[in-house]
Amino acid sequence: MPQLTEDIHRSQISNQQFLFSKTDITTETEISDLPAIISIEKLKEKFPEILTPEKITRDGLNDQAMAIVADAKTFGAMVIRLDDINFVINPNDVIADLAGTIDGISTSVSGIWGLVDHVTLGCFLPESDESQCLELSKKIKELFSKKCGETVSVGLAVYPTLSYSKDRILENAQKAMDHADFFGADSCVAFDSVSLNISGDKFYQAGDLEGAMNEFYLALKLDENNVNVHNSLGVCYGIKEDLEKALLEFKTAIRLDPKEKMAIYNAGYIYFLKKEFTTALEYFQKAEHIDDMVFEPAFQTGRIYLELNQTENAKKYLEKATGLNSKSAAAFRLLGDTYSNLDRVSDAITAYKTSLKLNPEDTEALSALGYSYEIQGKNADIALMFCHQAIETSPDNGLFRHRLGRLYLNRKQIEEALDEFQKAQELGYKSDEYIAKTLKMLSSP
Repeated sequence: MPQLTEDIHRSQISNQQFLFSKTDITTETEISDLPAIISIEKLKEKFPEILTPEKITRDGLNDQAMAIVADAKTFGAMVIRLDDINFVINPNDVIADLAGTIDGISTSVSGIWGLVDHVTLGCFLPESDESQCLELSKKIKELFSKKCGETVSVGLAVYPTLSYSKDRILENAQKAMDHADFFGADSCVAFDSVSLNISGDKFYQAGDLEGAMNEFYLALKLDENNVNVHNSLGVCYGIKEDLEKALLEFKTAIRLDPKEKMAIYNAGYIYFLKKEFTTALEYFQKAEHIDDMVFEPAFQTGRIYLELNQTENAKKYLEKATGLNSKSAAAFRLLGDTYSNLDRVSDAITAYKTSLKLNPEDTEALSALGYSYEIQGKNADIALMFCHQAIETSPDNGLFRHRLGRLYLNRKQIEEALDEFQKAQELGYKSDEYIAKTLKMLSSP
């Protein structure tokens, strides 16, 4: 029976397996659902001149405000949102109360206000710095709560901040509101580096890597010691394959917080991509020591041990990884490779089947499963079908070609086997021994 070990292939799965500090920004009410709850027409009955989304966009509100703050050396912008609107009994009356409260405060400082969306109001406060804006937001919250017993959340930003132009300050206030979402109802947050980190995360989740990085750069100008921002920026560099800059960011985060497991793991992953496996292991094991119930360090540690042919160690960590994350197709595939190296073919088949159940498009698991059936001496037709299917999807994979050649060879289909071995050799897989063997068989009488 041929051994499977020589044909195990452990490709890099993805360079996006970094740990990123994801921030799931959600609000109690989706904006698109709000028109059925709030009637702008009713609000306009009490405030006929109110700037509304139908009448004017947020940029339009900015346009109106810019005339007021054109000569101001400093000013603040706030966004104020009614909390838990789906649970408010009379939302139209409550929004009107909130508008009245904001109108009173805004008028007292010669400000301007209007609706940003159907449940969020915005206002500009000339000649107000951050501390003054915080005091005014506190007053709005107190007056409004006394009036109707409900709460609001507030995001605020001030000019000047970094190099932001005056017309960007309301946008920053909205970013502060996204930040306030983390603290729940009745929160107030002033725009800072964390607000920018959250904003950068939103760009990242949307696939806009450059937009994310711009936010992270600005965040570090506000706070050069923000560990999460350094880690997030490092992830972006890593995805761009600028490994040295990525490593610098991760090491900066580790210097600022030696127990920051995400940055420690990510630094290890950079060393893995650089094929400096010993150093990578050191970082992964440091991350595991801080928290031994995290999937990624266990997975990558097992993966490296498999690369180093330390199969028993690989088995230990990959079994742990699949226990920590039973939805990882990659972990089960590598566990299958590990069992194959240990000649535990039945266990390998189970692992490969699990991998394919989780990810039917995993051609590496498909090819390995087909070849495992061949090694086991069972399901011959299925084995051939799986190996064919893997090549149909990945025709330039030398290992897949070599495996199919082995199957043909076992079936005495010598010419077909030779063709596959030669293609495998052309694709960089070492099949010269089998090419010589099949040529000899073809030349024999």
